[in-house]
Amino acid sequence: MITRRSLLFLFVYVAVGVRCGNVIDSSDNTIDESVAVEVEIAKYEADFLQEFDHYQSTGRKTSNFDRLLDMIKSPDIKVTLDRMPHTKNPKICLTCLSSSYTFMEIYKRTEKKEKALLVKLAQDICHLYSLKPYVCDGLIALNADMMMFILGHLDELPSAERVCAVAYQGEDCVLDRPYILSDRYPKVNISSSQNVLKTSKRASIPSNKEPLTIIHLTDIHYDPEYVVGINADCAAGACCRHVPDLEPADSANAAGFWGDYRDCDSPWHAVVDAMEQIRTQHPKIDAVYFTGDIIHHFTWNTTVASNEESMRQIFQLLKERFVDIPLYPILGNHESDPANLYAPHHVPAKLTSAYLYDFIAEQWDDWLPKEVNRSTIADGGYYTVLSPLGHRIIALNNNFCYVHNWWLLYSDIYFIRQLQWLHDTLQESEKLGEKVHILGHVPSYDNYCYIGWTREYRKIVDRFAHVIEGQFNGHSHVDEFNVYYRRDDPTAAVNVAWNGGSTTTFTQLNPNYKVFYVDRESFEILDHETWIYNLTEANQHPDRKPLWFKEYTFKEHFGLTDLSPKSLDALLQKLAHSEADLRQYWNVKQKNSDPMLSRGCDKTCLRDALCAIARTEYSDDAACERLLAQPTDA
Repeated sequence: MITRRSLLFLFVYVAVGVRCGNVIDSSDNTIDESVAVEVEIAKYEADFLQEFDHYQSTGRKTSNFDRLLDMIKSPDIKVTLDRMPHTKNPKICLTCLSSSYTFMEIYKRTEKKEKALLVKLAQDICHLYSLKPYVCDGLIALNADMMMFILGHLDELPSAERVCAVAYQGEDCVLDRPYILSDRYPKVNISSSQNVLKTSKRASIPSNKEPLTIIHLTDIHYDPEYVVGINADCAAGACCRHVPDLEPADSANAAGFWGDYRDCDSPWHAVVDAMEQIRTQHPKIDAVYFTGDIIHHFTWNTTVASNEESMRQIFQLLKERFVDIPLYPILGNHESDPANLYAPHHVPAKLTSAYLYDFIAEQWDDWLPKEVNRSTIADGGYYTVLSPLGHRIIALNNNFCYVHNWWLLYSDIYFIRQLQWLHDTLQESEKLGEKVHILGHVPSYDNYCYIGWTREYRKIVDRFAHVIEGQFNGHSHVDEFNVYYRRDDPTAAVNVAWNGGSTTTFTQLNPNYKVFYVDRESFEILDHETWIYNLTEANQHPDRKPLWFKEYTFKEHFGLTDLSPKSLDALLQKLAHSEADLRQYWNVKQKNSDPMLSRGCDKTCLRDALCAIARTEYSDDAACERLLAQPTDA
């Protein structure tokens, strides 16, 4: 575990790690583009530190320092790492390693560890990479108090390599895979039962009653400062509002009226239009699931007050548009300030997340019946409720697992309490014969969901797959699903999680919402449909509302008779066998957006899309490997 074994490069990593792609921008390089570089990690770290010391003392970069930076920044230089042969992106890992090692070594020899001094050091290191200076400075300033607390409560210093293995788990910046997967971590106490599913779960016979209609909304990402016509290509990781050093817009880069395919969030009128579309198109709605992320992506420029105002606006809109309809909300990773931070329970009051839990308890009060135990909301922003429809909702705050929640670097076990509560709640539902839908913002398949969470969560799904009739996620912004296979049998499909996509266009996507049709007695998912509009077409006609349309219905589109785990396992086997069918899945996953269709998806991309469906725990690719072992038609 990493409890009280945090990292000294936090100041820098918060900045360079927020939007990984920005680290690898084009720049003039001093190495011929045909050169492939094999990097010895230990030597690179030592050389980088030496060159940074020289740069700090003289204000000048040597040609060797330029060479070291070019290995990270230039897109024309291929890098491999001697002790990280399996990493997905060596340059991101090298960024993490160089920044963390340099900061740690300087921190060790600094006698007065004052906040201003360490913030300046972090900013100086961050400015070396390809992020905008104001992004570096804003993120470091926002996170400084949290980082100073962690730095001041270290028992020992972990290596830069160990830090990157956790913080960049999603890029496989891992030296010692058994360490990060060690079973020595605290575990959920899993009860035994005779009802555990051993084989693939089949569909039950649906009732003859009209199915329930449940709307799934997620990832609104409202930007209250969106400016139509402003430069949408600002190279800051988030655009379409005024930012420092913004170039004037022209016809090619002007932000669209209804949103923009580039790194832009949602203008208010687009958010309102989505809600009006739902109410007009679907007059009979039985419930709404909202799986989080209201706040924009300008993570270097947030405040508690501005976040609360945006949340208040969205919650009020939902209350007005869905009057007398049960609505079940959860938190996204962007709702906190700073973004992604959900603190452990025993930290100073000014660093806790209590302010956010108090706020949502008040805002959600209209939606949650009196009998809901609000103590869990105060504890961690999660709750459970028996719906008037007859099934149980378990609403998680699984943003604790997101690896950009820097508190994981202080304690990577504090979420166990919520997972044990999830287990115990499901066990009680099992006793009472209840069926359950689980809401959680971050999908457990996401490689940026920390292994400690995904492993224990999957064990719980294994145990209660016969109780859980649906899982609903957000976060990824794409229209996807995940099949859960037993941990001890990658051929036994036992549960399914559905992702709601996003109403935002961030990034390169059409906006969408989903409609689920649910059996009134078993609460199984019978079918679902995805509604979108084409953003290119909508922005060509700013004087009229977007033309929403039903993109597809799942059963019809994929030729299925039901959406049981067994049927979806059969679908995955079909996708593994047919590249044409798998490409068709990828198209709807990307919501048929113009830029994504133009970019396309090669064989590696298609393989990754297939594996993303079958992987629900970081690093466990057994189910995927079974699928890939099948022959594939061209």
